[in-house]
Amino acid sequence: MFDVHFQLRYPRRGKNKTPNYSLPAAIYFVVNVDGVLSTPRTTGMKVLKDDWDSTAQKINGSSDEVQHKNRRLKRIKSDLDALEQELSATMDVVTSQHIVDVFVGKKQKRLTVSRAFENHLETIRNPHDKEEALKEKSMEKWDRSKELVEEFLKSIKMENLPVIHFTLPLAEKYRKFMVKKYKFGKDHTSRNLSYLRTVFQEAKKDGEVPNNPIYDVELPRSRPKKPEPLTLLELQRLIDFRAKDIWLQQSADAAIFMCFTGLDHCDYMNFDADRHIITIDNVKIIRMVRQKMCRKGYRPEPVEIPILPEAMAVLNKYNGYLPKIKYNTILDQVRQIMSMIRVTKNISMKNLRKTCGTYLLNKGVRMEVVRDVMGHETIAITEKINTIVYPETIINLFRHLYIGKMLMR
Repeated sequence: MFDVHFQLRYPRRGKNKTPNYSLPAAIYFVVNVDGVLSTPRTTGMKVLKDDWDSTAQKINGSSDEVQHKNRRLKRIKSDLDALEQELSATMDVVTSQHIVDVFVGKKQKRLTVSRAFENHLETIRNPHDKEEALKEKSMEKWDRSKELVEEFLKSIKMENLPVIHFTLPLAEKYRKFMVKKYKFGKDHTSRNLSYLRTVFQEAKKDGEVPNNPIYDVELPRSRPKKPEPLTLLELQRLIDFRAKDIWLQQSADAAIFMCFTGLDHCDYMNFDADRHIITIDNVKIIRMVRQKMCRKGYRPEPVEIPILPEAMAVLNKYNGYLPKIKYNTILDQVRQIMSMIRVTKNISMKNLRKTCGTYLLNKGVRMEVVRDVMGHETIAITEKINTIVYPETIINLFRHLYIGKMLMR
């Protein structure tokens, strides 16, 4: 059931705010959909109480001014009726408040892609729970994704394209746009399409669009290359590396520290010897919370990492104040160092962290201990990531077996 009803609001006076029926009242309209009323909205017109016919929903009189006002009331009612029919044809559920919001301009009749993105960005910038707020880098990715979509729509001259018209064929055209213009790979294009799909899904939940037109869009991803740990020989070359360039040497020392502690770059940057180094049974250990495990208000237990001699040597070199080097800078310099010490692996910061877990396992440390040191949630993750056995470990194992058999003779 759909209906539009007009009601009067009189000025109020005195402490009790009683209506003053002697003054003209403002005419408001209310939309009724299946018994649910919208909030009243003003028509911008006023009328005296004695001139209003509540049954006929019009102003009594025959003057030109009265006839003009009645025509305006009739037009408001017919426009709201037409709007309700139009919205009902494109949406599963139409509420009385949504009709009014569209009518007065608070919401769009057909939500555009750009507006949907803006609405979603506003929501994630100001979440109800502050602990769910995205980090600055994540917000930059969302902002960049919005710019890409708007650039694509501008290139096809559809800046005001409604969400319901951004169908799967257009999504594939958007994918080709990103590949052709920006040389994006599978992961990058799929990520931007997934952002757009999320925006449309949220608009659907809010009742602004009838469905998500790209809900079934394919999001292929390339298989991530597993980072290889440094071998014992490569680790020794890194330890022995010396450079005249102080910045290059600092990056080498930072890499050594991460190789023998298993810290990510973000944890390394937050490391403070005064706060994070404690002594248990005369053994110095690092106790700190891994930053990447802190998501949506969840704060995990801190990891406890015994400081190996190689890591302690780096700490002593800098008197506990490790050099702070930005991610891109240390990555570029570590790759340069690896090339100089004849390491041919495709190096990332994950290689250094994985080196720590692999090194501990090859030194005979139990898998459960390595799991706790690395801060993994389950032992299955530890087994999946750190199962590489050094050739030196195999040789030493067989050497012990051989010596054992010789002694038994």
